[in-house]
Amino acid sequence: MKTSTEIRNSYLQFFNKKGLPTIPSSSLVPHSDPTLLFTSAGMVQFKANFLGIDNSLKNAVSCQKCVRTTDIDSVGFTERHLTFFEMLGNFSFGDYFKNEAIAWAWEYLTQVLGLPADKLYVSIYKGGIAPRDEEAYQAWLKYVPKERIFELGEADNFWTMGPTGPCGPCSEIYYDFGDKGCKNPHCDITCDCGRFVEIWNIVFESYNRQQDGSLKPLPHNNIDTGMGLERLCMAMQGAKNVFGTDLFTPLIEQAKKDLHISGSTKEEDSALRIIADHARSSSFLIAEGILPSNEGRGYILRRLIRRAARYAKLMGNDKPYLYTLVPVVQKIFAGLYPEIDKNAAHIQDVLKQEETTFLKTLVTGEEKLAEILATGTKTISGADAFHLHETYGFPLELTREIAAARGVSVDEKGYEQAKETAQEKSRSYADEFTKGKVIVMQKLEQACPATKFVGYDTLTAQGKVLALLNSQFEQADQVTDGYAVFDTTPFYAESGGQVADTGVLVSNGEEIAQITDVQKPLGKVFLHKFTGTLKKGDVVTLTVDAPRRARLRANHSAIHLVNAALRQVFGTTVHQSGSFVSPERFRFDYTLSKTPKTEELNKVWAIANKAAADALPVTCQTRPLADAEKLGAVTLLGEKYADPARFVLMGGDFEHADQKYSLELCGGTHVKNTSEVITVLVLKEGSVSAGVRRIEGIAGPAALDYLKEVNRQAEKLAARLVVPAKDVFARVNAIMDELKDVKKQYEDFRQKALAAGGVNEMTFALKNGTTVVLRYADDAQPKELRNIADTIAQKHKQALVIVSCDKDGKRAFVVKTAGKLPNTDAVTVAKQLAEQLNGRAGGRADFAQGGGEAKEPMEKLLAILQ
Repeated sequence: MKTSTEIRNSYLQFFNKKGLPTIPSSSLVPHSDPTLLFTSAGMVQFKANFLGIDNSLKNAVSCQKCVRTTDIDSVGFTERHLTFFEMLGNFSFGDYFKNEAIAWAWEYLTQVLGLPADKLYVSIYKGGIAPRDEEAYQAWLKYVPKERIFELGEADNFWTMGPTGPCGPCSEIYYDFGDKGCKNPHCDITCDCGRFVEIWNIVFESYNRQQDGSLKPLPHNNIDTGMGLERLCMAMQGAKNVFGTDLFTPLIEQAKKDLHISGSTKEEDSALRIIADHARSSSFLIAEGILPSNEGRGYILRRLIRRAARYAKLMGNDKPYLYTLVPVVQKIFAGLYPEIDKNAAHIQDVLKQEETTFLKTLVTGEEKLAEILATGTKTISGADAFHLHETYGFPLELTREIAAARGVSVDEKGYEQAKETAQEKSRSYADEFTKGKVIVMQKLEQACPATKFVGYDTLTAQGKVLALLNSQFEQADQVTDGYAVFDTTPFYAESGGQVADTGVLVSNGEEIAQITDVQKPLGKVFLHKFTGTLKKGDVVTLTVDAPRRARLRANHSAIHLVNAALRQVFGTTVHQSGSFVSPERFRFDYTLSKTPKTEELNKVWAIANKAAADALPVTCQTRPLADAEKLGAVTLLGEKYADPARFVLMGGDFEHADQKYSLELCGGTHVKNTSEVITVLVLKEGSVSAGVRRIEGIAGPAALDYLKEVNRQAEKLAARLVVPAKDVFARVNAIMDELKDVKKQYEDFRQKALAAGGVNEMTFALKNGTTVVLRYADDAQPKELRNIADTIAQKHKQALVIVSCDKDGKRAFVVKTAGKLPNTDAVTVAKQLAEQLNGRAGGRADFAQGGGEAKEPMEKLLAILQ
């Protein structure tokens, strides 16, 4: 039996022999395509090649790591749904076409892998918006009898990149996994029983769809072939589903052992599949630098981790577990994806932190559901049900079950609507303007040479206008207030967290335009946003705002000082997880699996400031990327570095890198000596999310300006307080203590006044003999109502105390029992009142609270209690 590693290698080697170069897997984060959330197919990194924008390749073969998340909730309950998978692909950009693609597919499957030919079925496009694919049909007849060739329509066998753009018919290869007890007497590849599984898809990309839906031939024909490695392993390893292959069995067997389950029940089997799949996908996403959060890619990662943790808990586990499977993921992909091995400790830290936080919220979710049910509602809203699922890990079926036991229903239609809204976060999306910008930039990348950046050495340079775009991103020969591409620029384009340079354009000694921003959307070409008028072909002098650049350099270099200090104090498991550098300040996010002590942080600040005071030389060199590991350079998780890369060394020299203070791969602008940082002032440090903390600070000229302003304010305050500046803190502290005493005295007086009663209080008896004391306290805050009710209750041996407060058309009230009332309880009365107010109430027999609309006076509503 071939292993997944052998199958993966044999595929790449087979196509290498056919003349296709192996292109390494690109990142799961598609850096050159902002319209996608994740890399979801092998062809993503070749979009520019398919569009004819990039002609550097004529063909290629790859094994691409992919993530698809629109069907997260299906994973675990089907035979083939996955979130992380590997896509084997071979591609042609105007090179080979249908006959070769079909012949090679058949040769690889039947001769290299030895799959039985009689178990392979194929499909072709039967025609519709384009002619029937007769060429593919004739090609397949050389290998497959016509009764095993099926003709399907657009939904199955016509691929499109979108509403417009490259498209074409496709041909799929299916593997017969044998009878699965299907009741359909005509079971074939169109049946969804699971017997016939698509393992190979060849797209014959030959058309360009227009806005009106018409098809025009592409300049050249392309091949986009995709084959899921997991499905191929199913066929080769005789597995019933993808989870029975060696890509999953080590994880599933380990989980069985750890969770003490056999996996023999449907519930256990689904839980094991979910845990195995999500352990893989979470590990790869974290290795790319993604961290759990409430939006974007981090939102998807959080969903994956929490879903797996919840199913582990359903199997009886009540501690963080997913992180313990990281070594198993390492073993499965040993030697294939070095980012997993390199960042294993970090992956485990992130998983453990997120799982710990989630297990706490799960307990909170049980309490939240109890609160909702305590209001007496007859139906749990869809929004509430989905909030319980998304925030606290409560699945709809569990909410439904608990609610049904109390005679309460769930608005499942509303739940689906809320779910659909949330799923928009996990979809790859972009408006047409954004998509249009990407295409324009791809064309500029191909048409223009790479922008020559000279800004490390000079702040002034001559540049020629190579292309112009107006505000609608349309190319023109002359533009006022738009975007310009120059052949050379000293302007730093925003990247690596550092904002762009600004400055001016000068011609014949006169300023003709201002540069307000610079971006490099796809990496190669710099796009300068300008105000003024430029013509294509103009040669101008580009000048960067020097004082602003100096501030940026100091703040960016301060981040390197802090990062190195953090690693000295907390160890090398500390990773940068985000940064922001502006002329005014810096922000640095870092990973840490504990809450740091004050003395530890003070040590970090001291180390960073000592490095600034030591006036360490800062040396920048462009070196081979391989030197990063040799020299011990710090790199960012998931960052795609150029090769050669730019190394920034603080302290020591490259001949004695072991004496360094800091060495990082970084394209930002930096000081020549750490003394230019002057001082590192940390304004704030705190938690951002589980396992991630944030430092906000300032350095260099910005720090001096800040200290001057602080001193100016201190002098003004000292003058106001009539004390020396050095005594301001002591004086303010004394005033705050005095104010605290005065505030307490005032609150005590106010509470006594509110509780004193008078015209706003009335007493009457119900028919059952219960004494009701009603107090209007419109001057009170809602949170004060309970104290007032307690004060009133102390004056009565037996009474039902109601305190009500009306504000802005809303009414808040509390109900409290004084003594034992055999015929009345607080929560029943509160719910009856709330119902009259179109509101809600909840609580206990002795105390309850509620609210609603401020309708009729409370004493009239109390008639319902009679």
